[in-house]
Amino acid sequence: MGDPRFEQPPAIWHGLGWALRTPQASPRNRLALALRMAWGLVRHPVALRRWMAVAWEMHSRGLLGDLPTEFLRAVRPYVHRGLSVQDRAVALTDHVDWLATALAPVALKQLGAGQPVVLASLAAPRGYEAMRLQLQRAPAHSPEGELRLTLTLQREARVQLSQPVDVAVLGFSCFRVQGRSCLVIGGVRGQRHPSQRLSPQEVTQALSGWKAPVLMVRVAQELAQYWGLHLIGLDPAWHPLHGPLQRLSGRNRDTARRISEAHTTLWTHFAAQRGPAGWMLLPPHSDDRLEATALSPEKRARQIQRADYWIRTANLLRNEFRGVLLRPDPHARDARVTDHQTLQGMLSGYDDSRYAASSVLESVPGSIL
Repeated sequence: MGDPRFEQPPAIWHGLGWALRTPQASPRNRLALALRMAWGLVRHPVALRRWMAVAWEMHSRGLLGDLPTEFLRAVRPYVHRGLSVQDRAVALTDHVDWLATALAPVALKQLGAGQPVVLASLAAPRGYEAMRLQLQRAPAHSPEGELRLTLTLQREARVQLSQPVDVAVLGFSCFRVQGRSCLVIGGVRGQRHPSQRLSPQEVTQALSGWKAPVLMVRVAQELAQYWGLHLIGLDPAWHPLHGPLQRLSGRNRDTARRISEAHTTLWTHFAAQRGPAGWMLLPPHSDDRLEATALSPEKRARQIQRADYWIRTANLLRNEFRGVLLRPDPHARDARVTDHQTLQGMLSGYDDSRYAASSVLESVPGSIL
């Protein structure tokens, strides 16, 4: 159930106090967050009131965590640095409304309680106890989306450092971009734990030759097809770390450079096309690239091994999805939290004929630069 402190949606000006009391944040960051909140209260009060009402509703149903933390997402850096406070509130509302119709009730409760939802347990290689694809809520400070798709490996208990390790993480949200319902990839990254790490060779070997980021995008393609969504990725030049204030820090500039290099390589691998400002259009599937074309027998054998592994994994995912995910029903509107409205979009000229119809709601008017 929701927090008893909030028997009804609080007034949006409470956001100023929440920003100044943000836990685990420096005084400087608290002040910056409060200033962004003050700007939003002056410029976009309607969008913030709407987001407060939606966040409170989902919080009261036990489907969102701490209400102050959730509300402040609207003024934190979020996926695309061109989004205004209103755009963020629109995207957050869109995502939360979609989420209520995309997961089975038990899985939705798990996410709301901060627990990971296991999408599929993959065949664990020798020396490992488990390998899982999981879905979980992203931390409030994460700029790469509301959800995280994680690839988690755990060595056998007898092996040193047997704690689960997230070897790859794909951050995403689902909202409308130019009127089209999209699964939006905000970032793909590898391991961050300073000590409990697996070598790149270990990970690739565990995945039968697949590089973890490539496999994660392929899983995202499967999710997008299952939910009837377009798949788009963030142009790394529009990552929040490329903002003018963030680039004042040398550390941020170095991180932004590495993010740009990694994501440019990843989008090139998938032959992504440039879309509207800040977005890359990804193909709905890449099965045509599974064909073994190498002339060398050794390379050809590795290609066949990778193709076989992916075909088995994709079939497993399609079976397992049915237990935790819901397919879109364009006629079912009962689970919607928000009213039926329209969000201006960004995918003009994008071929829609290959995609299933989506049930993701339309959201409040707004422009995404």
